[in-house]
Amino acid sequence: MWASSKCDVHDMLKMIVNEKEICPRCELEQQNAAFEKQVQSEIFETMKLHKQNMLASKSLLQDKTLWNASFDSYIDESQEERVNKHQTLQFVDQYKKGSTFNLWFYGKPGVGKSHLSMSILKTLNSLEISCLFIDIDEMLRKIRNSFNDKQSPYTEQYFTDLLTEVDFLVLDDLGAETGNIDTDKSASDFTSRVLRAIINSRQDKSTIVTTNLETKRLLKMYDPKLISRMMKNIEVIKFETTKDKRIHNVGF
Repeated sequence: MWASSKCDVHDMLKMIVNEKEICPRCELEQQNAAFEKQVQSEIFETMKLHKQNMLASKSLLQDKTLWNASFDSYIDESQEERVNKHQTLQFVDQYKKGSTFNLWFYGKPGVGKSHLSMSILKTLNSLEISCLFIDIDEMLRKIRNSFNDKQSPYTEQYFTDLLTEVDFLVLDDLGAETGNIDTDKSASDFTSRVLRAIINSRQDKSTIVTTNLETKRLLKMYDPKLISRMMKNIEVIKFETTKDKRIHNVGF
């Protein structure tokens, strides 16, 4: 039933529904607005869940025990370890405040570089920030396998897009993918191409790198332009005296 009064907004007669005068246009707009708000809320929740799940679902780890890594479980027995852990926590606070910079962990194998890197990601991921931990050698192996396996999703483009998207990325064990780190072997054109595409696309984001190799060794192994970009806006945490935690308690 139509009422005698008109809507001030749409200049049309109102209807009487459940003994209440309503404007059909106003009612439709309200319903559309409520539906749009619901859809936007669902999209936001989906995106939030996607970010939270990326670390666990998309990361590549050769050492699965790293999933247990945290700042609490990092044992700092020496002065250097205590200083480096404290410095890492300070950098995490800067990341939380929105700072963007690259962070490098340098030192011999087994000193806790990957442990601290994963601890950073876990802390940030708990704040609904997208994070990813990528073992470089494992990533390159999957890409190579995709050359002969056309059903494999792990293509070069897949990893380039994935590692570009994420807010915080750990590239673990730079240099180890070339083989024995005590040799002067150079990275292949394939390796350099993949890393270059990733680094070039992350110039406005924070990337965390772990490596056993000094800068002069890296400059021999890779294109100096690539290393220069990876070291742009960089902070460094060095392990020079810390012993290998993995064999520290071995009694022979």
